[in-house]
Amino acid sequence: MSVPAHIASVRAITSGTAKGTEGPSDVIHLPNPRPLSGHDSVVPALAESLVRKTPQLVEELIELASGRNIEHIQQLPACDIRRSLREHVLGFLRFLAQKPFPGDDPLAVPMAWGHHRAQEGVALESMLRVHRLATQLLWEKLFDEARARSPEVLQRLLDESAPVWDVLDSYSLALAEGYRSAELTARREDAARRDALFDALVEGRGVEPAVAAEARVTLGLPTRGRFAVVAVDADAGGSSRTLCAALPARSVQTVWRLRSDREIGVVELGRTPLPRLVEWLSTVPGQRMGVSGEVDSLADIATAYHFAETALQTLRYGTTGVAAFDDRLLEAFVVTSPNVAQRLAQRALGRLLDCEPEERDVLLATLEAWFRCGCSAARAAQRLHCHRNTVLNRLRRVESLTGNSLDDDRHQLACQMALVAVHTLPLTSPPQTATENV
Repeated sequence: MSVPAHIASVRAITSGTAKGTEGPSDVIHLPNPRPLSGHDSVVPALAESLVRKTPQLVEELIELASGRNIEHIQQLPACDIRRSLREHVLGFLRFLAQKPFPGDDPLAVPMAWGHHRAQEGVALESMLRVHRLATQLLWEKLFDEARARSPEVLQRLLDESAPVWDVLDSYSLALAEGYRSAELTARREDAARRDALFDALVEGRGVEPAVAAEARVTLGLPTRGRFAVVAVDADAGGSSRTLCAALPARSVQTVWRLRSDREIGVVELGRTPLPRLVEWLSTVPGQRMGVSGEVDSLADIATAYHFAETALQTLRYGTTGVAAFDDRLLEAFVVTSPNVAQRLAQRALGRLLDCEPEERDVLLATLEAWFRCGCSAARAAQRLHCHRNTVLNRLRRVESLTGNSLDDDRHQLACQMALVAVHTLPLTSPPQTATENV
């Protein structure tokens, strides 16, 4: 991009009209240099006399900078350095001479060059060192020019020095602000590139060699490794910053992205066992999150994302915790086919679901305890702190309400899956499937 184009783009930034600016916080405001006092000021005439000596001043400035081993003076093309210094010096002198370029903001040139140098990778300190040398040289030249005229002119220059230094300071500030505007733009573009690459991975494009190669460079993720995906309910207060604090940086590598109401994290596990990751995440209170099973390549990140999202949906609304996909496969079956799961529960449990809540909950708890105790009424009674006959009576009540015998293996399996559905889904209006939410 040419320097005039840079000036135009920086003007857009300073006015807040640049494409992609996000609001008033991005607009750069610079103080206007203090105007020269009075029409009889000696500064304009002194500055105008130096305008004719601009080429000589530029060469002296280059020699001064080269003698101090300023990095970018030695590395950038000489013609580029001369052009930028000439525009700086000329713009400064024209402003003092009260003859700026028609329609030009006197600070547009230093701001544009600050923006340009930042894009070239020049260090800000290197630029400011050259500016300090320019400040020193121009003041000395104004001083010499005044002294050559008369002691009176020299004294008046000293009396009027404040506006001169104001302009020099404003040039320095404009350089820095132009530089920082370029850094801000670069950070924004880098964040957008990272987000787009992250989205490509969770949308299944990790199978493309170009995407995988860019993920290695931009996100720092190896093409193959041990990966897991974490899906966090942002509406429940989930925050990647909070979660990162719970994960030892030396043990795992994480890349996070906020998508809609989810904080999504891709975790490169290294040598960390997946259960240890779940354990670390579980130490963060008040979170709702799902953790996928382990996959071994970027090509499988989309699958892991689906698993993490499914695991998160196995947590009933209003509850918190960490749901690991591999530990909740039955619940995963339920949330991925909620209509089927609800139909199964209604068919298997029948009129039991229509009982008063107190009786319904007691019967469901008894049935679940009986299954967990290997269909032993005695062991279930111990678990429930009641008599064995109480358990048997409740089970007969279950059979009468469901219309099926608990001796039927297929009915037992249906009841077990129905219990999973009851604990996972509301048994009223069915929610969307996990596939629809992903």
